[in-house]
Order: sequence, then structure tokens, then C-alpha cells
Amino acid sequence: MKKVLVAVCSRRDVVTIASMKMLGKMFLIALIGIAITADYAHAQMTQKQILGTWSVVSAIYEVDGKKSEIFGPNPLGQFIFTADGHFSLTVMRSDRPRFASNNSTTGTPEENKAAMAGFIHLYGTYTFSSDGWQTLHIEGSSFPNWNGAEQRRRIQVKGDDMTYVNPTPPTGSGTITLTLKRAKKS
Repeated sequence: MKKVLVAVCSRRDVVTIASMKMLGKMFLIALIGIAITADYAHAQMTQKQILGTWSVVSAIYEVDGKKSEIFGPNPLGQFIFTADGHFSLTVMRSDRPRFASNNSTTGTPEENKAAMAGFIHLYGTYTFSSDGWQTLHIEGSSFPNWNGAEQRRRIQVKGDDMTYVNPTPPTGSGTITLTLKRAKKS
């Protein structure tokens, strides 16, 4: 049957088929370009959306399907993202016990353990990839194993609310999902 079709096709029909193939390739290239542009625009939009200061509302730790409030029911903390790509993140338990000595350098082993177990701070720079993931380039952290590390986070912003998912928590397994609110000037 193909031989019959080829025999029936005129030169004009062959040119039209070739033109259609070329048009199809051009259409595919245009679609790829649109997808890349949309991904870039999404990354840019997310970066603009997170700029500023955010207050921690909750921190839910999940491992093996079990959830817990890793920083207690009323965590304290702030996330700060600058336009030039710097960040500072702090989260702590609101119920950490005070040091009896009132001196941060003379805490007992129990006081020091409670203070560190209920606290995390990190700072450095950040970038966004076209798939919407944020990469943190951690310069320093209260958890020394993270100094110099790169980690990815998934961020979703709706108005003044942010969901911040950390798939690499300092506990070594599970995920931590933080809920944040855009900080308001007092």
C-alpha cells in the first residue's frame, strides 16, 4: 500500500509532508521553550514570594508515618530571606529550661543538652532551581555536621503563609514540615 501512496503523491505533496514535519519540530521546540520559561518564572516567583521575615508557627516531624511536634507545641523562631540570596533560619522550643547559673558558659551537662536539643540555627545563601526546590548553601549551623553542606527544601507560599518542608532534618531521618507566617511590623 505504501508503494501505491508514494506513486500517487506528487512533488507538491512531498514538499507539504516535509513542511509538516518541520512545523512539528518547530512546535516541539516552542513547547520546550515555553516549559523552560515557565519553570524559570516559577523559580523567580517563589524567590520573590519568600523575601522578608517569617515567624515559625509549627514544626511537625514525621518518620515512619508517626508525627510529633519536634520543637514543642509553641515553637519560636524566625526565617529571614534577603533579595541578594542570603538566609538565616532559627527554630527553638519555647519551653527550654533556663540555666541556673544565668551564665551560658557554665551550664550543667543536662542544661546544655536541653538547650541544644531544642534549638537549630543555620545561615548562608540560597538559590532556587526551575523545579521549585530551594537549595541552601549552609555556611554555618548550630548543628556542626551541616557546616558547609548543601541541602534542598520544598517551599509553598500562599499569601502570608508558608509551608517549608525539610527532607533532611538534623535527626537523620524523616521530614520536618514547618508552617510559617509572614512577620508583621509592630
